[in-house]
Amino acid sequence: MELYAITTKIRAYWETISTSYWFIPACLMTFSVVLCSLCLALVQRACIPGWLLAFFPIVTQSGAQQLLSTLATSIITATSIAFSMTLVALVMASSQFGPRLLRTFMLDKGTQVVLGVLVSTFLYCLISLHHLSSITQNEDALSIISASSAILTILDVVCIIYFIHHLAKFIQADEIIYRCFSDFLGDIDSLLPRPEDQPDERPLAEELAVRTSFSITLFSECSNYVQTINYRELINRNPDIIAGLEIFVRSGDYVAVGDPLITFYGRCEISKEMVNKYRKCLVFGRQRTPVQDPEFAVSQLVEIALRALSPGINDPYTAITCLDRLTSACVIMHDREFPANCVVNTSTNIWLLRRTFALASVINTAFDQIRQAGESHMAINLHLMHCYKTLKNHLDTKYHPLLKSHAKATMYLASKQTFSDKEQNELDQANKRFLQTA
Repeated sequence: MELYAITTKIRAYWETISTSYWFIPACLMTFSVVLCSLCLALVQRACIPGWLLAFFPIVTQSGAQQLLSTLATSIITATSIAFSMTLVALVMASSQFGPRLLRTFMLDKGTQVVLGVLVSTFLYCLISLHHLSSITQNEDALSIISASSAILTILDVVCIIYFIHHLAKFIQADEIIYRCFSDFLGDIDSLLPRPEDQPDERPLAEELAVRTSFSITLFSECSNYVQTINYRELINRNPDIIAGLEIFVRSGDYVAVGDPLITFYGRCEISKEMVNKYRKCLVFGRQRTPVQDPEFAVSQLVEIALRALSPGINDPYTAITCLDRLTSACVIMHDREFPANCVVNTSTNIWLLRRTFALASVINTAFDQIRQAGESHMAINLHLMHCYKTLKNHLDTKYHPLLKSHAKATMYLASKQTFSDKEQNELDQANKRFLQTA
């Protein structure tokens, strides 16, 4: 249980670390310092065989100093250019796709590695240059130091070429949409775990969750977003005292100071000191994360579509691509089981009542705002009807009334616009095909 709690917190912290531009460069810089120290410790006793002289030509101390100085200057210049290109890409992404999409850019490992390699090579040359005066007698050592720095510089040139190609590809709308969708696919197992992953929990009817007279509520002490909640630890601690818990928040919610978080129902009197220990089961942060929030990736795709439909950009094709990915996300979620609102731990008999995510709310999040923003675009209306038809083919019949309400809302908003007879007829035909879908 402690391992699960630690894992949950690590995932929340790792989300913050992995979207920063300092972690991977810092690791590579540390590796560069260690590598340079080892080379300097070993190279002074090195002797180059004759057959390697073609690759490690003999250089003088002044020549090695000039080479390392030139390489260090060139690399730091290339590094500044790479950082400038990154900042330009981030500004473009923020204005075109929305500031919350910067997370996807900053999560990109290719950019982080390239920046780390450039800075690490500069550090390697700088340390080598600093210790160069101590290598006076061994010309072979000078040759090895110079050659290794040159090899690293060649690697930097390859990284810069890759970086330019990678950045040009990465800022394309279709690539951003695909990466958001791929991030969602990578997180689906943790977002919607299968029942066999939680063998000690089973659904419980809410009527059987008995609220005892011994109750106490835990209130928020900060104003932040709920990032993760360790449900497993909540229903495993103090079974001799706690009978059940009611959680009023879920991942992605914003809470203010004094908002109720959890109400504990005890088998006897519950002390405030014990309740305060449960604060560690909730992780708060300044922004939402996809760790336990299935609607996070959906909201990102929706934001891209809304930006594309804004008058300043007016790019319905990007919005249509987002609708395709959103439809696929809903179909994938349908094949997973969403957490039950009320569960009980079969080992401790502690029940847990909570607000959970449902496929219906995901569908509403995916299509409501896009439908409203794209009401004047016939292409968007037609594609929305196509998406509803696709979902109707894949989802259980219990979701059909919800899809019909979305289709009805689309038709209503379109009826308020002025379209040609041809376009209106196409929309009517799309609605008819949707209604005829089994």
